[in-house]
Amino acid sequence: MSDPNPAWTPVGEAAGLPAVHTFKQGRHQLCVVKTDDGVFAIDNRCPHEGYPLATGDVRGCELTCAWHNWKFDLKSGGCRLGGEGVRTYPVRERDGVLEVDLQDPDPETVIPPLLESLEEGLLKHDNPRVLRDAVRLLLAGRPAPDVLADLARFDARRAEYGTTHVLPVAADCGRVLERYPGPDALYTLAPPIDLCGENHSRRPVRPLAEPLPDGTLEVVRHAVESEDVARAEGLLRGLLERPGSWREAETWLLDATSRHFLGFGHQLIYTIKVRELLERASDSDAVARDVLPALLYSILVGTREDTLPYLTAYFDHLEQVAPRFPELWRAADTSTTYDPGVVRDAVLDGRCGEALDALEGALSEGVAPRQIASAIISAAAQRLYRFDLAHETDPDVAENWLWATHRFTFASAVRVAIERWDSPDALRFLWQAVAFVHSGQPMDAPGAREQPLPAPVPAGHVDADAILAAITTKSPERAVALVRGWLADGRPLTPLKHALEDAALADPAVRPIVVAHVIKTLWAAFDEFDALEGHPDRDWPLLAAVRFVASPVKERRVHDAAHTSIAWVAENRMPRKLTQ
Repeated sequence: MSDPNPAWTPVGEAAGLPAVHTFKQGRHQLCVVKTDDGVFAIDNRCPHEGYPLATGDVRGCELTCAWHNWKFDLKSGGCRLGGEGVRTYPVRERDGVLEVDLQDPDPETVIPPLLESLEEGLLKHDNPRVLRDAVRLLLAGRPAPDVLADLARFDARRAEYGTTHVLPVAADCGRVLERYPGPDALYTLAPPIDLCGENHSRRPVRPLAEPLPDGTLEVVRHAVESEDVARAEGLLRGLLERPGSWREAETWLLDATSRHFLGFGHQLIYTIKVRELLERASDSDAVARDVLPALLYSILVGTREDTLPYLTAYFDHLEQVAPRFPELWRAADTSTTYDPGVVRDAVLDGRCGEALDALEGALSEGVAPRQIASAIISAAAQRLYRFDLAHETDPDVAENWLWATHRFTFASAVRVAIERWDSPDALRFLWQAVAFVHSGQPMDAPGAREQPLPAPVPAGHVDADAILAAITTKSPERAVALVRGWLADGRPLTPLKHALEDAALADPAVRPIVVAHVIKTLWAAFDEFDALEGHPDRDWPLLAAVRFVASPVKERRVHDAAHTSIAWVAENRMPRKLTQ
């Protein structure tokens, strides 16, 4: 009679096998162990560094790897000392012959324990373990977008102050998955894995408010404005119990982020990015139930920077104009003749009043908010390009490269928010963007306004490798000149885009937070290059982003922190803040 499971494979005569036996069949290499409790088979390669477990020591049903002392339960494969467990295989004796079942297990039984192991590794910030578990998840059939969502969910559950950069980085890395099939998808998972582990090592799960029924936009708005965390979070969780409701929740989040300029712009950026993550996930509702409450929590506890002295003039002006928002929103017309340089130049180089007057004037003339957002993006890109490299290494100045990138990525998020949210209150984002970009003037290098761009490199001397070499050697002017040559030659952008995306995933920096900003800035630059098609300033986002990634970034700041701590505590002297 034929065996219904052809994966059962003979190992050898049961009586003749040694106590520890190595068995190889195709891609499988097993360690078969006889004990008083029975015969067990496990992968022979230790999941830690791949050394053969068959050389280890067996005591009862526990095998100890000879190389690094990891200890495994032969029955379950669980690791009693070390990291992740080892795969086990069913064993049987048939007609005196020992057989093992090499059939791949049902993914439904394999994936849950792998996710548990991955989370345990994240809690220990054990990157090698988490990366190995991520590959096992991919091979077990878990889609890469779902693994990215798993990381965002872990971040959401444990983030002390709500959602962190893990969310936007996971969303951005999901964009390039088509070019990283199969196990190679791990290269896109690695940056959010590293960031997630660093952010949440040993951090407990954040308690959540109980779901509340009957939430509406107006009720939630009142709860958020009064910083009633339990009620606001409970109402959102109540909404998310209804299938497909995360799109309505997105409107709540956009409304909440429009009311205040929050936390250096992070919360709006995260709100824009979360849609991509949810749309790629197999179970969007389940992901939303974890991620969106954490995002709302970050809004609730985020700094309301519009209330701080350095920004009050901008937002006092907003409140004066706000009663006209419905009228201005209805009057917007994409066919209105418009010089984008008026808003751009006022935001870049004008006084506060001039920037605000330019914004209000454009809206009053019927210019579409999307067109005004493009002008602000141009200003934000040029502000990023003008960043004074001396600030990066001055311990007495608070501003650094990352402060500059946020003004650009926030402006990009504002453009998307205005396109996505059909509400007069979306105009609030324009004031936020003007305030953020304009207030960054003091970060400009001296004379940056008059400084000409590096001349484009002739077409015959431009290729992606040359641009990457300029980035690697930290030659920003050379990198900008090469990209200008590429663009001037009218060459297709896709090869350059892919090369820069690949470089961003290949450890372009040491600290995970810097890698996150490289990814976010480059991705936003290509987004805005596409969005600015036909615009006179179309090249600026790419030039600014390339100058950033090709410039030296000071990543380790422990000595600087010691310097500023002495100045603050012992001398009552704080670092200078140029923009606040």
